[in-house]
Amino acid sequence: MTSNLSSPTLPPPPVPSHLMYKQQQQSSTNSQAENNAYQRQSTGPRTVERASSRGVRQASYVPGSSDDDEGGRSSSDAAVPSIMLSVAAMTLGASDDEALSAAAAAAKSGARSSANKRVSRGATSEFSQRPHTNNSKHPPPPLPLHGSRQATAHNSMELSHTELGATVTDSGTTTVHAAEARAPTPAMYWKQTKTWGVRPPKMRSHTLTVIGSQVFVFGGWNNSVCYNDVYVLDTETMFWSKMHTSGDEVPPCRAHTATAVGSRLFVFGGGDGTQYFADLYVLDTKSYVWTKARPAGVAPSPRRTHTCFHYNGYVYLFGGGDGHKALNDLWRVRAEPTALNTFEWEEVETKGGRPFPRGYHTSTLVGNQVVVFGGSDGQECFGDTSLLNLDTMEWSHVSIDPPLTRLAHSATLVGMYLFVICGHDGADYSSQVLMLKLDTLRWETRAIYGSAPIPRGYHACALHDGRLFLHGGYNGQEVFDDMFMLELSSYSYLPQVPEFVIGCHR
Repeated sequence: MTSNLSSPTLPPPPVPSHLMYKQQQQSSTNSQAENNAYQRQSTGPRTVERASSRGVRQASYVPGSSDDDEGGRSSSDAAVPSIMLSVAAMTLGASDDEALSAAAAAAKSGARSSANKRVSRGATSEFSQRPHTNNSKHPPPPLPLHGSRQATAHNSMELSHTELGATVTDSGTTTVHAAEARAPTPAMYWKQTKTWGVRPPKMRSHTLTVIGSQVFVFGGWNNSVCYNDVYVLDTETMFWSKMHTSGDEVPPCRAHTATAVGSRLFVFGGGDGTQYFADLYVLDTKSYVWTKARPAGVAPSPRRTHTCFHYNGYVYLFGGGDGHKALNDLWRVRAEPTALNTFEWEEVETKGGRPFPRGYHTSTLVGNQVVVFGGSDGQECFGDTSLLNLDTMEWSHVSIDPPLTRLAHSATLVGMYLFVICGHDGADYSSQVLMLKLDTLRWETRAIYGSAPIPRGYHACALHDGRLFLHGGYNGQEVFDDMFMLELSSYSYLPQVPEFVIGCHR
């Protein structure tokens, strides 16, 4: 029997992927070219035409232009979604895989990542010339150079860093060819920030505290005069304001602490000249009203160069100096006043042996533990690290190789890293950025591009929106009023890491 059905039609042979892509790209280009032509006929000449589908968006970098604009962003950049800026990283030298991975991360998190929103200015000529290294003795930075990049060693002493697979100098000097001077997309870089408004004067031993999107500067001195002014930086516009406050009068002071508790700022201690203070003041950052706290019971002795942190409804205080000796006592005060409008202080008893008495150290809260690093007792610069479990109130002391001595530095938690920046090593001031990986308790360094601050100590540092803000300080000769930002780039994702235990992978 003869069938009336026609024989089945064979499918056409597959088009090779590379030809298919070319056809699609050509079709897309032709379609957009026709659309642009139609727009010119309808609305007249256009300054900007639609880019091809592969370009997405060109970076807003113009050779010779400055990226130190207000807030570090142009209005056009602010309107572009972070995922588009991630893909636009392709035009700045990043591989397709890296750019698309960053785009996927931005789409998944939905957060405004500093690494993505600042891609368009990540290649400016001023701050991406060369990776920053300094003359600090240790540890040596890795050599993140590939291909035509070249690392050269200078200085007679060389330190073998086998883990990094490279031999670097004692000074850690790294040179990059001019043709390869552009900072890679995931790299961190320093940038001196242009700000506006009423800027704080030159100061050292002041505090820098983040509440919301604002940075509060209080106190400090210029080697002759102490301050009691409050300056506020809007991190969106980079505009400074000198705030008019009311309420109880706060004396000018330096080497105090300012701890954020919600929208309030708890300022304790400090001093001016030969005076040492033991008063607690609370600033309401919504009304800018100062209140002098009335203590209940026994309060800590007058001191400065101590540290404070907020945990579980208490503001804790550790160490410092009273003008005669260094201290290592631990106190805490309830962050909420009693029914009689007083603040209850209590000295905390601990186990495990306290660290040596010290001031000019740092105390960084990590989960339910605080990491105490460095400092000095007036005779010796310390490089030890101690941990206090705030639930059991037990001290533990860890040895980290090599032991790095620091005082008058800053230490900021970024994910599972403690960023220790600048300070004095007992011999000289430093501008180095050291990264203590807390799960392994080992020091690490990274190549950092841009224009770094000159070596200094007694500065103030705070983290906000993927950027580390550094302000002021002193280098033994000069007091500073400049502000720098360390753009963390891909390291801005570190705060998203899950909880970890300090030293769990040691």
